[in-house]
Amino acid sequence: MLIQLTEYTNDCLWMFTADWEELVFANSAYENIFGNSVAELEEDPTNFVEAVHPDDRQRVMDSMAKLSNGENADLEFRVNANTGYETWAWVQANPMKNESGDVEYVAGYTRDITERKEYQHKLEQHREDLEQSNESLREFAYIASHDLQEPLRMVSSYVELLDQEYGEQFDDEAEEYMEFAINGAQRMKQMINSLLAYSRVHTDAEEFDEADANEVFETSCQDLKLLIEDHDAEVSVDDLPVVRADRDQLGQVFQNLVKNAIEHASEDGTPSIEVTATERDDVHEFAVSDNGPGVPTSEQEDIFKIFRQGASASSTANTGIGLAITQRIVQRHGGEIWVESESDDGATFRFTIPKTAQSPVTEGAHP
Repeated sequence: MLIQLTEYTNDCLWMFTADWEELVFANSAYENIFGNSVAELEEDPTNFVEAVHPDDRQRVMDSMAKLSNGENADLEFRVNANTGYETWAWVQANPMKNESGDVEYVAGYTRDITERKEYQHKLEQHREDLEQSNESLREFAYIASHDLQEPLRMVSSYVELLDQEYGEQFDDEAEEYMEFAINGAQRMKQMINSLLAYSRVHTDAEEFDEADANEVFETSCQDLKLLIEDHDAEVSVDDLPVVRADRDQLGQVFQNLVKNAIEHASEDGTPSIEVTATERDDVHEFAVSDNGPGVPTSEQEDIFKIFRQGASASSTANTGIGLAITQRIVQRHGGEIWVESESDDGATFRFTIPKTAQSPVTEGAHP
């Protein structure tokens, strides 16, 4: 009955004498993994070595010797000439000693781990691609912070000088053109700075630590004090939890969401923003709700993409990248962010921060 049960597993179960001169037992899974028959193995107990990739055979034979000398074995190798040695096998084995303490048998199992190896290879390739992408991102950050800034400063300076020196001679149409040029230069500068901030979410970030979200939010509101006062915005906040996060980046998330709510508020009312937090099984879920015009269902999937702007697209201050940065930060923390909204009924942006202590999510974990 026990031998019959071994046929219900895809693992090759086996036992040899300690000198490898006799096969005690091997189930039929051996044939699928090694590409040879059990009959051949019975005739020549070391026949399986010939099925191992030539470059891996010495390691296999070294492990065989260690097993015979009383050591355990745990190794991976390529096997099966019928598959071009593309089959990967994982062996775990132990020596079996008699009453005298001498190794009498060696027994273990061999598992086909080809799929796992292929997956690991894909992950490694993905990691290399991400490293290359990150290097390109770092190069962009350098260009954005140096090479692109200088010609932009020159354009802005000469446009402003032109306005100062000859502004009185301009007619209404020329003044309008000049205003377009000045606003365009300012907007380009803000877009470059925003792209730079987006690229640095991972490269210039801090490690996670305990952060009181109440204190973080209060600091964020202080940074937005003038904007809040200019719009007579009402901001209310419930008691928020202590989370494990990058304090500065968490503050940037709050700041971006509150700022977004104010800038997209209805023109016929006072912006009203409410911030709450809910404890879930394994995450803290934060919500930033407003009384603005809402986000159409057709735009909700794209709203976190770079340069996808809402109602204030014409605003010089809105670069269309704040929500993209917010999503990037939340994903670095291992969380998710989404919007719930109906037209003319406000919007609620929700994001999660995992409770469990963890390392920052590496670049590219979330596409």
